[in-house]
Amino acid sequence: MARVVTKNKSFSLKRIGDMKTVLTATLVAASLLGSAHAYAQSSVTLYGIIDTGIDWESQSARAPGQTSASGSAVRMTSLSGALPSRWGLTGKEDLGAGVKAIFELESGFAPNSGALQNGNRLFGRSAWVGLETPYGTIRLGRQINMTYVALMKSTVLGPALYSLASLDPYLPNSRSDNTLSYFANFRHFVVGATYSTGRDAASSPGPAAANGGATFNPGATNCPGNLAGSTSACRQITALAGYWGPQVGLQFVYDQLRGGPGVLPGSVSYDPSMPLLLSNAGQTTTRYMASGYVQLGNFAIRGGAIHRMTTAATNYQTNIFFGGASYLLRPDVEFDGEISRITTTDQKNANYYVMRATYLLSKRTSLYTMVGFMQNNSHASYSVGAGNFTVPNAKQIGVLVGMQQRF
Repeated sequence: MARVVTKNKSFSLKRIGDMKTVLTATLVAASLLGSAHAYAQSSVTLYGIIDTGIDWESQSARAPGQTSASGSAVRMTSLSGALPSRWGLTGKEDLGAGVKAIFELESGFAPNSGALQNGNRLFGRSAWVGLETPYGTIRLGRQINMTYVALMKSTVLGPALYSLASLDPYLPNSRSDNTLSYFANFRHFVVGATYSTGRDAASSPGPAAANGGATFNPGATNCPGNLAGSTSACRQITALAGYWGPQVGLQFVYDQLRGGPGVLPGSVSYDPSMPLLLSNAGQTTTRYMASGYVQLGNFAIRGGAIHRMTTAATNYQTNIFFGGASYLLRPDVEFDGEISRITTTDQKNANYYVMRATYLLSKRTSLYTMVGFMQNNSHASYSVGAGNFTVPNAKQIGVLVGMQQRF
């Protein structure tokens, strides 16, 4: 009996050891499978656009305020071609129950020199984290606001060098620091809003007295906000409501920027579209936009109107009306055209005409050409290329040939 018991005992110990081995292997496998499942439910993507070209413009000036043109100018684009150059990282993690954690880091750069854009910030285009839920998306950080979101739905040219940016440089740069945002789409009805406690913490030093010591730069307006005792300094609020159907869309936008003290000694914040000084929280720039689109197969019509009212030491108003069309002739050939007009309180009025043709070499690489004509009156000096200069009453022509590659 003893021998049998000993034999059974040894057998039992061996069996228990085997079971422990199997259990350990199972736990390891489950852990690996769990890890694999976790990785399968999250992703990080590297992406980017490199876009530049050669721009020729007639009747160019070397600086604002010139009364006679220096001549024509030929330059490689830095700020934008058909689209601003950028690279970024975006990520998403499935948290279950229809909720996802999301983030984006996006850096703008000048392909002609490699310099950083957007106020010389590493992630000047966006730097935010948020949650995507069945009831809408919430984001926190530096991000585009509802003015930009609506504009991309209502203009065929987007933030190109020849675009509405020539009439109002704020429009393609409508981003905000220190921002909480919400956006939701309920069966094509969309609502969104942003709230910034300090709309722009970057500064751009320079000698321009008209800008309170800050050189004009739409990506850096010296308004960091977040001041103790002044919760409204440098605050920005934007709101969007509309309908985005597959064939027809209509939207309305409200956008208000408040002023405040700048970060440079003796400097104050300014309105990036003029620029006008906004030296305290009671001074504001408010925009109202109504815009929309009609999509008929390969043909689209887009347009709208933007009213801007600045209430500061000087009150100032502008109106921009714009309309355009795009047509996809073939899967690799597209044509765009847009007409816009600006009127202002001080009669700086102009008409602006742009045409663009794009040829896709592949899904990621394209060639394009743009032709622009700016018709200024005797008070206005808007340049056909955003960020460049011309003289009052100029009837300026611009031609841009460029290349874009996405990754």
